[in-house]
Amino acid sequence: MPILIQNFFRKLKEVWFYLWFQDKNTIPLEVTRLGVGFLLFFNYVMFSPSDLLVLYGESGLLSHDVVPEMNELLTFSVFVFFDQPWQLLLFHYTFVILCFFLFIGWKTSWIKWLVLIGHLSYFNRNEYLFYGVDTVLIALLIILCVAPIGSALSMDRVNKVRKHKNKFGLEASLPLPTSQYGFACQRLLQMQMAIIYFSSGIEKLYTDAWWSGDAPWIAMVNNETAFFPVGIFAEFYWIINLMAYATLLIEIGYAFLIWGHKTRPFFLAAAVFLHINIAIMLGMYYFAAVMIFGHLAFMRRHWYVNIGSWWRNKIGSMEMIYDGQCGFCKRAMASFLAFDGLKQISIRDYRTNPSPIVPSEKVDKALYLVTENKLALPGFDAYRFAVLRVPGLWWQIPFFYIPFFSKLFGRPIYHWIATNRAKISQCVVKPSSSEKES
Repeated sequence: MPILIQNFFRKLKEVWFYLWFQDKNTIPLEVTRLGVGFLLFFNYVMFSPSDLLVLYGESGLLSHDVVPEMNELLTFSVFVFFDQPWQLLLFHYTFVILCFFLFIGWKTSWIKWLVLIGHLSYFNRNEYLFYGVDTVLIALLIILCVAPIGSALSMDRVNKVRKHKNKFGLEASLPLPTSQYGFACQRLLQMQMAIIYFSSGIEKLYTDAWWSGDAPWIAMVNNETAFFPVGIFAEFYWIINLMAYATLLIEIGYAFLIWGHKTRPFFLAAAVFLHINIAIMLGMYYFAAVMIFGHLAFMRRHWYVNIGSWWRNKIGSMEMIYDGQCGFCKRAMASFLAFDGLKQISIRDYRTNPSPIVPSEKVDKALYLVTENKLALPGFDAYRFAVLRVPGLWWQIPFFYIPFFSKLFGRPIYHWIATNRAKISQCVVKPSSSEKES
């Protein structure tokens, strides 16, 4: 009997750790962080100074006197300390920058807490401006704050990889860290979304319009959400009924069937499709985007791996040929490769391993990129080719593909750097520990 009890509790422990504490990377959490950071940045950057003063200023719609007590963590607002317009504006634009930092994942471990405090401050200062999606956003933010985010798809990750390559060589790789605690936080995100959907579906069952199948029509002709032409639906009203019952099925069934191995892809796709329709037909883009990024917590890690493999195969291999004796070139290459999370680019030091395609005298003058089709691109064109094909470098596309900017600044700047790289290396680059030893 004791052996049976021991086996039971051992099995129970195994199941518990499997459900909550698998040792996995934090990619799904980072995707949610990217979405939440971008949406907060986009939402708050749209406010004009006059809007801020009217909506949140002391002399605006609501004075501090009529706002409920803000003496607890989740009801606190830093706006109680602002009595001058410039203070409000300074806080706002600082907060917008912090949202952008959360999006790119810079200093994530403490930036995320400042973003949570900032968003709660707006919410508690004027609750009349917010609706259900902001509550969802707060719940996602709280989980992200206690989660170990910033270790992937972030500038924090880029900086770590860059330093690692500078210290141990460009060929060195830095595996993604794993975290049992991060997996538990992902599970919390998943449970949050399942509970939200289930409660939303059950609440709809108390409304006659959903039982009759008229609720989507009522929403689409409402003055606040009338956005999409509804003429075709008036002629084929059965589509409206189908939309109503499909919504109920997705929201209630999601809470139970999203966990299944075979049913998850279908219900995840259905939830994303539902919110895309809400964005298109009701114009609720912000709401739809927040919910979609919340649902992406259910993405399996091997799905991301498969997407990355598909992209690498589609783009093909790329090889960068550089000068291994140039300290500046090596550090520039380390920074460049730090953004290549999919490892699409291989490297070749022409000093120790000359290229059979590009003569060494050409590489003396500029870096070269060789494509899978043996096309050799020099200097600026090499970077320009790679930037469009490496997802981590997409943020540089405007600098390389705006015709006026790239022609006036990009090519001349690269040409000057390539010509003077030896002098730049001597002036600004200190030898690394590995270079000293060699």
